Amino acid sequence: MLTKNFALNITACLSGLSFSFDELILETKTLFEKEGVLGFLRVLIAVIDSFVVDHWIGRTDLNCCPSASLVRSGKRSKMMYTSLGQVDLEWTRLRCKSCGKLHHPLKEFFGLDRYQTKSSELEKMCLEVVSEDSYRKSVGKITNLTPISFNHRTLHGWVMKTQGAEIKVKHSDLEVLLADGTKFKKFVNVKSEERKKTLCERLGQTYKVPSNRGEVKILMGINEDKELVPLGAWTSESWKTIGNAIHKVNNPDKRLAPVKLANILVADGEIALGLGLKKLVHNKQRCLWHIPHDLRPLMKYQDKAEQEDVNYAMDKVAAIFQIEIPEKDFEKVETADLVEINEKIHACEDIIRDLSVFLSNKGYSQAATYLANAKDDLFTYLRYWMKTGVVTPKVTSKLERLMREINRRIKKFAFNIGWNG
Repeated sequence: MLTKNFALNITACLSGLSFSFDELILETKTLFEKEGVLGFLRVLIAVIDSFVVDHWIGRTDLNCCPSASLVRSGKRSKMMYTSLGQVDLEWTRLRCKSCGKLHHPLKEFFGLDRYQTKSSELEKMCLEVVSEDSYRKSVGKITNLTPISFNHRTLHGWVMKTQGAEIKVKHSDLEVLLADGTKFKKFVNVKSEERKKTLCERLGQTYKVPSNRGEVKILMGINEDKELVPLGAWTSESWKTIGNAIHKVNNPDKRLAPVKLANILVADGEIALGLGLKKLVHNKQRCLWHIPHDLRPLMKYQDKAEQEDVNYAMDKVAAIFQIEIPEKDFEKVETADLVEINEKIHACEDIIRDLSVFLSNKGYSQAATYLANAKDDLFTYLRYWMKTGVVTPKVTSKLERLMREINRRIKKFAFNIGWNG
């Protein structure tokens, strides 16, 4: 016979007790009448926990000890915010009899963090609502959509602690890797910083003024079917850290020869980006749009160049990017056409080299160095096409449009934080 507390004792009923189909229907009806969807969710969690624990007890590939032997060691629970309401998430804890290490199978099965207090689907909902309105108004909207209740400061804390997730993509999936970053101003709590400064002065320590500059870094790929593949977004990691993390995902065994994530990296001329991601690709393509876009302000504001020299450099740069890939099929391209394109590439590289020397002689050192560093990676897309017949991007326009939208939303967040943080 089914127990009265259907939600908490369903697994015990299934394991040893007997009940009729009619009893199952009546208890299910009672459950929904008294506890609704949340009650049924607790039943599902209990059933899943039972199955996962049984599977773990029989495992031999645990990251524990050579003679691992797991036994049940009580239960643990925590309250979780979800769009259905607050859920009492309860799971079985396992302990290894050999080494004493504790395991939490259900938490690992669901992919929950140690201190996670809300579901990812609720977090996504909150981010979408906050991106269009202030925190105070967003709380009201979320409260109308869900049965949970919290204040605007709690919502603000959730948003500020949100981390972008990396999407693991196999190396064979991508032809091109697109990378870019956008700067933004971080919100600084003035009162909190004043307290820190006062405390440092009392302790005789040096107070370091926090930087209010942040950067969102975005990675996207293009696979063999010319589809965009998101790889991840980061706000605190360096390009080197990002590159190492993705490289590790695609190369779990150091004893094997390293494999690349993509064939070509298309990005601007940021040195840290190029060095941080170079191990992920075979070749690099400098975004052609960034060359004139970055060169003009570099000459005008950094090197204090004359306007006549700026115009001359812009005309030279514009002239070298006129090489077009033939529209006909690659199989129909003749050897003479390939030779002609190759000669044009070398001629354009000579123009860039000569322009770099000209700018250096005029005293425009930063602009000259910029062009010298860019010269070798400007026509990778053409050389790759001549070798494989595959057309790859020469600009990061697909990513630039996304970055503009991200920048707009960041400014919206900053406006909301300024009023409600």
